[in-house]
Amino acid sequence: MSRVRIDFAPAARLRPGPLAVIALLALALVTSVAAHRAWRQNAALQVQRAQVAAAAPAPAPVAPFTPPTAEQAEAVNDAITLLNLPWPALLDGLQSARPDDVALLRIEPRASQRTLRVVAESERADALFDFADALTKQAPFVKVKPVNQTRLDTPPRLQSTLDLEWQP
Repeated sequence: MSRVRIDFAPAARLRPGPLAVIALLALALVTSVAAHRAWRQNAALQVQRAQVAAAAPAPAPVAPFTPPTAEQAEAVNDAITLLNLPWPALLDGLQSARPDDVALLRIEPRASQRTLRVVAESERADALFDFADALTKQAPFVKVKPVNQTRLDTPPRLQSTLDLEWQP
């Protein structure tokens, strides 16, 4: 019988050849060049950011919010109420009740009281009375209150002021 050699030691390790060593060195060189280039670009970018930050105007200081006073809040609420008046219904009611010989001179809304002050003028007193009577029968108006009546001489005519209460 012949001898059998049994080796219980680990198998021989792979040893890199000269080509593998050159490839690893080339990879290390390319990686270091790329890292150096990235570092230089980052440094240049930081310099540009610093220049832009220095050239930019300082942000405007933020004013602290102060709540409105009671007078300011009331003025804003009055303006909103005035803007939300039902103008089409009010003007349609005035137009449909107005006789041909009555001229409307002024319309003043008082939104908080839900009244409309109207100044009308006519040559005939009964035309103004008919106008006031017709307003009481119009849809948005519920009450007509005469304020004053003035007689004008040249040309002869009457001017009447009425307060009209309306409901939406």
